[in-house]
Amino acid sequence: MLKEHRTNVLLHGDPQGAEPLRKAIAAYLNLERGAKVYPEQILVLSSTRQSLFLCAQLLVDAGKPILLENPGYFGARKAFESAEARIVPIDVDEQGIRMALLRADRSGANCLYVTPSHQYPTGATLPLERRLELINWAAENGKWIIEDDYDSEFHYEGLPTACVQGLDKYQRTLYLGTFSKTLYPGLRIGYMALPHELVKAFTYARSIMDGHTPQILQLTLARFMEDGHYNSHVRAMRKLYAGRRAVLLRALGQHLGDVVTALRPEGGLQIPCLLAEGWSEEKTIRQAEAAGVQLAGLSRLYAGEQKRAGWILGYASLTDYEIETAVQRLASVLKR
Repeated sequence: MLKEHRTNVLLHGDPQGAEPLRKAIAAYLNLERGAKVYPEQILVLSSTRQSLFLCAQLLVDAGKPILLENPGYFGARKAFESAEARIVPIDVDEQGIRMALLRADRSGANCLYVTPSHQYPTGATLPLERRLELINWAAENGKWIIEDDYDSEFHYEGLPTACVQGLDKYQRTLYLGTFSKTLYPGLRIGYMALPHELVKAFTYARSIMDGHTPQILQLTLARFMEDGHYNSHVRAMRKLYAGRRAVLLRALGQHLGDVVTALRPEGGLQIPCLLAEGWSEEKTIRQAEAAGVQLAGLSRLYAGEQKRAGWILGYASLTDYEIETAVQRLASVLKR
């Protein structure tokens, strides 16, 4: 790769992203996610958080409302709060965002942040009917949909539904993706698939923010994808993570079945767990920490007074033995 591009990789790159990588990402999204996107619509960035920050700066004026899922991704809330946007929560149910609440909204918000393929943190998958209803709602009301597809590569049950961007014939969807989950966080490469009319503005804003993503990393990743290694890697990791997910679900049922109800999302890299009545989220997190087990609380991801107590348990970076050991240790300290 260095021999082919020589010293060009040491120079300032295209703020929109290296063309080979944009082509590789577009081809991947069209094939694997059912997207309908061209390379010129791809903007290569450093992370999903940078994508969200750009959305907050360009789509939402200070003091204006933005619609977010409730419960929802904490990083998205902070990104929009940093732009002084007013957060308007829209509740989700077991199938994702509730369209009746969305249609009833009178806040005047012009965009919605949503995680349809694997709602964070509940794990719900938005069914096709709601995706189409969401697209029509955006088109009819002149809204933007910010679709965060952060870990859709890891789908374990049934066939994955096409992303909202691929179904949206009205070009109202901004699609956010990242390589942090499929490869490694230190790579610092994410991307957006933008409606044609937004590409110029987002690229210009990105050029002001940090210029460009290092070309060596982009071109290396492009070659990795072009040669088919990325798809092979994702398939292998999907199989590995499915096994670890099964181990965690089994261990939770065996050792903590009377403490938490583990939800069973169709994909993702974490499992939401709802605490049984009488168990305190704050106290269980404190007890777990004393035993060397780190738990992420569920209630902090809710807006408003109505919250569900529980945990978010990640398993991707743990071996089967580590998962089993951690659950046993957690059970022993909670039931002491």
